[in-house]
Formats: sequence, C-alpha cells, structure tokens
Amino acid sequence: MALFYTASTKEMFDLKNKIFVDKGIPALNQQGFVQSPFTTHWYGKDGNIGSIYDLCRLKENSILEMITVYIVRGDRWIQVHLNIFELSPTVTSIEELTGNEGFYFGTDHSISKMRYDDVKGIKNHKIYSYYTANGLKKRANQLGNRIEKDLTNIDQFITSWHQKYKPNRTNWEGEATS
Repeated sequence: MALFYTASTKEMFDLKNKIFVDKGIPALNQQGFVQSPFTTHWYGKDGNIGSIYDLCRLKENSILEMITVYIVRGDRWIQVHLNIFELSPTVTSIEELTGNEGFYFGTDHSISKMRYDDVKGIKNHKIYSYYTANGLKKRANQLGNRIEKDLTNIDQFITSWHQKYKPNRTNWEGEATS
C-alpha cells in the first residue's frame, strides 16, 4: 500500500480543465472576454497537448486583447498568456472578425506575449504539493480560487503588459501593418 497519494496524469488534467472551465471562463466572461471568433483558434480539448482556450475582447480604438490558456497533460500548470493588438482597419464589434483566420493573433506568434505569472508578485497558477487525496482537493480549491480572483482582476495584468509592451498594429488576419 502506498503511503502517499499520486493523481494520474488524466486525473490531474481533468481537474485543471474543470477548474478553468468552472472558475476561469466565467471570470473572464464577466470582464467582457468571449470565445475567439477566429477559425484557427481553439476552445477546448486538443488531442495532442491537453486543452487550449482562446478568448478575446475588443476595447476602444480597435484594441484586441487576446488571452490564450494552455492546460497541458502531464504538468500542474494552468498557463494564462496575454497579447494585445491594434486592428487596422478599425473594428466596432468582435463579430466583424468572425470567419477570419487570425492565425497570427495567437499568443505564440509575437514577442509581446506575456504569461500571467511573469508579473512580479503574482503567484503561479499550478497545483502545489499534496500528499493525500484530500490534500489534492484542498490544493485544487486553492488554485480555483486563485484563478477566479486573478482573472476577475485581469485589468491589473493588462496594465502590467502595457508597461512593458505596446500593441502590435495588424490587419484583421493578424498580419503586421504600418
């Protein structure tokens, strides 16, 4: 009989995914983020790495804020990445972007992407050490509360991004413009 409890890779993945779906998505929706309208973006389970969620919101002056969340099988992290773009020509609603490919809007395609826990003083979004099944539940609840709190206060993260970068000016397909 094992002395310590170890969650399986599937159990850990399912737990992180449930935390984000139950706590993260509603928190982002409250802040005006919606599922990305681009045809090449993910929103849910990816057969290869785990789950990817692409969400965005449109701010004044055609500023597109993109959040990409990675929930990878085999680790303890929920990775939240941000990138911001200035669209040209201007856009008045997110629906105008529906059907565009948007490949280059993915946070992987820019040097101005920022991971949430890169901000000084931000605690990591991971399940910390546990020794029992009840300990895992406690850590999962802590992560859920942290995700909900941090994503409800996403504007603080966006302010940190603006202190380091400026939005890339792009067309509706995500290609750089002058």
